[in-house]
Amino acid sequence: MKLSFDKAIVEFTPENDVEASELEALWIKMGNCVGGDKKLAPIGTYMPSEDKTARFHIDGLTDAEANADPEMRAPFDCQVYCLTCNKIQSVKKGELIPMCCGRLMEIMD
Repeated sequence: MKLSFDKAIVEFTPENDVEASELEALWIKMGNCVGGDKKLAPIGTYMPSEDKTARFHIDGLTDAEANADPEMRAPFDCQVYCLTCNKIQSVKKGELIPMCCGRLMEIMD
């Protein structure tokens, strides 16, 4: 995922189909025009030498939005797997990626 900055604007540019699907899921979660404004607030620290993951909390979600299962569609025909139980499942392009063990299954590369 490529990030670009222009003053107070941040642009996210996906670099592959999986990132495009993930960005679409974030856009849907953030871009719901019903209700109040939503903001990304950083959580903890970001030190690339120790952990390459930066974490953010979405402020402004209703309880229903916060507790809803995330919806991400498969960007292409692929297999997905569960990081917890190692279950593997096939999904077609455009189908919802299923939940397993309380989280979205991951697309196999």
